[in-house]
Amino acid sequence: MGLFRRRNETLNEQLLREAGLDPAHVRDEPPPVPEPSAAPESRPKHEPSAPAPFPVGDINLGHGHRRGIADEWDTMVTVRAANLAGARIEFTTLPDGDILVEKEEGDGDLAPLAEAVERHVDPPYRAIAARQDGDVWAVGAKRIQVAKFEFAEADAIELSVNHGAQQVRVDGEPSDRQVPELEQLGEREGPNYCVEAGRIDGDFWEVKATVL
Repeated sequence: MGLFRRRNETLNEQLLREAGLDPAHVRDEPPPVPEPSAAPESRPKHEPSAPAPFPVGDINLGHGHRRGIADEWDTMVTVRAANLAGARIEFTTLPDGDILVEKEEGDGDLAPLAEAVERHVDPPYRAIAARQDGDVWAVGAKRIQVAKFEFAEADAIELSVNHGAQQVRVDGEPSDRQVPELEQLGEREGPNYCVEAGRIDGDFWEVKATVL
């Protein structure tokens, strides 16, 4: 997994973004393509067709769970992004806006994809982008909760507390290790809870707390 940091914004770009305007115009980048609307009854022969629908199927959103794509996204956008290779890109943004690249051919600039998503969803989130036509990409993004804590030699942790009895599983195996960060997250849900954590990268974990 690679880490991509977007370049620092100028003051003018920051003010434009906070005002809801597109900083891409300041950098002379091509503006994002708006989400496709209903096609007119007829169109000029020279006008290109609208991007194909976002592909429907099962995708892996992490932690080994495969989920249907159609009803999982918090937002779906289309955006024009040049100099990106391949047909599919998967990435995760951290709370500070850094982008962790999980799947990408080459080493292209993913900032246009993230900026298009972040007009609708704030970091952190998971995203999958699929090429539609030429430089047009469709991007689906799902909000996630991220926690940062140290826990060596594990990719997945599950902590459950039910009527005072605590159980911890590390990579699917029972463990007596303590994870106070997950306990704090779970206690916000009530006395009986389950917290699942999957390592994103380093000390960053995607977490999900539910009531039992």
